[in-house]
Amino acid sequence: MSPTISVIIPAYNAERTILETIASVQQQTFSNFELIVINDGSTDRTLELLNSLEDPRLKIFSYSNGGLPVARNRGIYHATGEFITFLDADDLWTPDKLELQLTALQQHSEAGVAYSWTHYMDEKGESFHTIAILNHL
Repeated sequence: MSPTISVIIPAYNAERTILETIASVQQQTFSNFELIVINDGSTDRTLELLNSLEDPRLKIFSYSNGGLPVARNRGIYHATGEFITFLDADDLWTPDKLELQLTALQQHSEAGVAYSWTHYMDEKGESFHTIAILNHL
């Protein structure tokens, strides 16, 4: 069965955050996704950490560094899901993010995109700025 959602994470020297980022995807309440990580020429332990993970939904592809837009496009090339979403290697999702956005898209077939609120956090995990965007469907 093909995944409903392709989650694409470009990663460049992301050893400090990549495992927590991936864990936030693995803990989603909606689980029919593939997780595509594009290792964009990392020179740290990013690839070693990625290879330590066991999840059949995880697909890791390594390339020489091309930058964020190139890495995202490489992820799109490998994607097989009906929907595509991006996550930066130093960001986290709430556990219901995929479920809520998929539901919104299914309930509003005229919509071409779904997005969510953003909380900026410091290294201690404390929120210091929130961007609230109203949904316009």
